[in-house]
Amino acid sequence: MGLAVPKIGVWLGRGDALRAASTMMTPRERILAAIEHRQPDKVPVDLGATPSSGISAIAYGNLKQHLGITQGATRLYDVVQQLAQPEDFILDRFGVDVVDIGRAFNTETSAWQPTTLADGQAALYPAWFNPERQPDGSFVARMKDGLDIAHMPAGGAFFDQSYFPYVEGYPADFRDLSAEMGRILWAALVHSPWDHAGDPGFWDTLRAKALELRRTSDRALMIVIGCNLFEWG
Repeated sequence: MGLAVPKIGVWLGRGDALRAASTMMTPRERILAAIEHRQPDKVPVDLGATPSSGISAIAYGNLKQHLGITQGATRLYDVVQQLAQPEDFILDRFGVDVVDIGRAFNTETSAWQPTTLADGQAALYPAWFNPERQPDGSFVARMKDGLDIAHMPAGGAFFDQSYFPYVEGYPADFRDLSAEMGRILWAALVHSPWDHAGDPGFWDTLRAKALELRRTSDRALMIVIGCNLFEWG
């Protein structure tokens, strides 16, 4: 009898494991269940699928150091807020259920260039982003025509808007509204995939990359469209 108890215990443990496995959802199923107000097998987790749920590049580097991770690199896909794009092994480590389709863009090494964060950590900026370091250690981001549109103070963790359309008064008409809105930092320094929106065949490329990401990942996919018109105003 004494031998039977452990056997029964092991059998029950295996049964529980089998039942748990049969009800376990994939990350995509978990997200969809939550959206549809169905009970998921556990609370869905997001880290970096949107800039609103992202992680500061400095914090991301600190996290990797804390975990003893030396592989990979800190890529700042959102340069305005200085947010890192979480790497696959971090997503796996924390059971993240959703990813941004923007991560399917800028995958080539040539799409990035080295930079140094405010705390001295090494990181990577998109190749198109070249803020000017000032004598006091601050940074200025400019349009191609030299217009000053964003500042980050020395030791800062994000860029602040410095150009405000119509701040001196409204024009007689708004025929230049599109161009003016394009000078606001949120549009001029846009994160992926929208930094490729002007590329030929962008929409076809976006569709193809989204489908490939869906095929190769069981995570839910998010595409970020910044509908912050009132914030800009």
